[in-house]
Order: sequence, then C-alpha cells, then structure tokens
Amino acid sequence: MWAVNWDGEFVVGGDDNVRLTPSFRLREFRDAGGAIHVHRELVSALQLLRDRLGRPLKVERVVSNGYGAVVSCDQPSAFRAAGKALCDRGVFVTFEPVASGIHVEIPTVGMPALDLAQALETAFSVTAAFETTGDRFQQITGNFDGAGLSFGPAQVNFGSGTLVPLFRKFLEQDEPSLRTCFSDPDDYQEFRRILDSPLNVQLAWASSLSTGRGSHDVVEPWKGYFQAVGRVPLFREITAESILRDYGGKAARAIAALERLVPGVRINRLRCVCALYDLVVQQGSLDKAWSAIQARVARERPIDQEHLVQIAVEERGRCASLPWRADAESRRVGILKGVPYAVADRQRANINFYLLRNVNVTGVDTLVHGDMSDDVTRVRRVLATGDTLLA
Repeated sequence: MWAVNWDGEFVVGGDDNVRLTPSFRLREFRDAGGAIHVHRELVSALQLLRDRLGRPLKVERVVSNGYGAVVSCDQPSAFRAAGKALCDRGVFVTFEPVASGIHVEIPTVGMPALDLAQALETAFSVTAAFETTGDRFQQITGNFDGAGLSFGPAQVNFGSGTLVPLFRKFLEQDEPSLRTCFSDPDDYQEFRRILDSPLNVQLAWASSLSTGRGSHDVVEPWKGYFQAVGRVPLFREITAESILRDYGGKAARAIAALERLVPGVRINRLRCVCALYDLVVQQGSLDKAWSAIQARVARERPIDQEHLVQIAVEERGRCASLPWRADAESRRVGILKGVPYAVADRQRANINFYLLRNVNVTGVDTLVHGDMSDDVTRVRRVLATGDTLLA
C-alpha cells in the first residue's frame, strides 16, 4: 500500500521513503521538527520544474501554508530560465531569489487549465505507467493472459487485433528499418509470416516464445528484436498516434454518453478525462455496465462530473473478471482522486500520478465532436522523442 497520509489535498504524513513523484520522496518535504504539510499541486509543480530543468533540485524548506517552498539548484541560470517558463504558464505565481535559494509558490485558487494535447499526453503517460516499466515503447510481455505477445505503452496484442496493424504501418512506411531490428534474416522472415497468419497461429507462436513465471516474459532473441523495434523513432510515432486516435476516440464516446445521460453535467476535468481514457484502454467501453450505470445515476442523481465519472468507472470495473475487478476499480478511482485508492486488498500506485493535476481541460469539445489531428500530431512527436508538453 502507498503509505501517505492526507488532509484534503495536503500531504501530512507517511513513510519517509515513499516517492511522491519520480524525483521527490516524502521525507524531502518534512520540516526541521519532522512535520509535513505540503499541497500535492506544489509537489507536482516541483516535479514539472525538475523535468524541464533536467537537473536535481533540493527542497530547502516548505512554506508554512504548504503552497510554497524554497528550493535550490547547482545551475542557477538554467534554474531561473526553467522557472520563468513555468511562471509564464501559470504553474508558479512566485519565483523569486531568497537567501537560501528560490522561493516558489503555486496559485491557491484558479490553477491554469491544460489544453487538449497536454491532457492527452497526461492520460497516455498515466495509463502507460500502469501497463509498463522502463521505456514504455520497449515493453514486451509474454502470453500470460491468452492475448499473445503484448507490446508497447498500451500493451497492444494479437488477441485484440491491435498489434499487427502497427507493424503493417511500419512496413508500409519503412520496411528496411524493421528488417534491421532482426539480427537473423530467417527470424525476420518468420515474423513476417506470423503477421500474415490466422489469429490461432499467432497465439500459438506467442505461447512458444513466452517464458518465466506465469509466461510474463519473452525468450531471446525475440525479446531483443521487439525492444529494437521499440527504439525506432518512426515506430514510436506510429504507436503513439495509433493509441491516441484509438483510445482517445473511445474515451470521447464514453464522455459523450455520460453527458447525454446527465445533460446538466459537462466532463472537462483532467482527472475525469484520464479516468475514462484508462478505462477504455483496459476495458474497451462502458457498454457492459451501461444498465448498471443508468440505474445508479437514477438513484444517486449526480450533480457534478466527479460523481458521475466515479459511478461509471466503478460499475464498469465491477463487470471485469473476478481476479481483475478490484484492480480495475482501484486504478480508475485512484486516477479520479489523484492518489492511489484501495479496493479490497488492491491498491494500484502509479509514479505518474503527480501529472493528475486538479485542473480543467480546454478543448474537450474538440475531442468529443471535432478533429483532434493537430493535437495528436503534437503529442505523438513529444512522446516519440521523450520530450513533453507539460513542463
């Protein structure tokens, strides 16, 4: 379990070694007497600053209200430039020198909204952190679940029909680059044959390559071949665009359905959008739970989007296979609340939860009713290169 104590949006205690973000542990925010009172949005903002700077930051002290801190860095000029960029975006309202470093403050109200491209990057990154570790584009998993080999940030696979189309696009655009990922020409020809084979042959082939406990791993040299493909910039862009268009479209349909169900509620909060995106990646749609969602909405009459989306993700999670039911609910409600959430004995922690800022998203109408091509293009490029629109 993620051992952090909360008072609303403030971290007020917990295990010193817990990572609140990829770069900051809980202990770094304690005062000299051992107390801690820091707003989660300040922790998030400091991680964004660290991401933009590309250098370690030291938290000298947290301001008593929990919305500010004094931080230092060994490269002052780069530090100031990174801070100015985030001030220009409204992430910080104060960024000024003091004796022991730079005093930073976040807004206490009116956090700046994210645009649609930033929201899509956030959703992609949060869900990918559930599905993968390390370089998300190189993650290859064996046939542990009967779906065949699962590959990349969204763990596309043979069983769902989502893996082969990516390789077909890669072949159409740059076949030589795919071929160079295979050290053995015979293995390359075998893989080409598998891409053209019926599903039952693909699944049997995937099983023959699966190894380790529960068939989670993949034997060499095939694991290395897939990882080599995952390092090719073009394939990374193809993968990112496919995922964003497919699951972004499915999330849009879920948003539209819920807004039709409760006409007075509009879904435009980042955490709500990300929770529904995660749902469609793992469970496809709301369809299997729609009657249960309708019944619960009729009983509870939600008047805000958080309540409505929580009903949707809980009811859809309860339709999952029994071994995965608590996992599904924990993931989605955790995203919705912005912190890991326990269901039964399951709590899905995610190191990218710091990205789940409590803000609005502009451009949700474009996602639901318009053409998100420009936004997808922006996001796929930064995801493929390891850059970000968020910092």
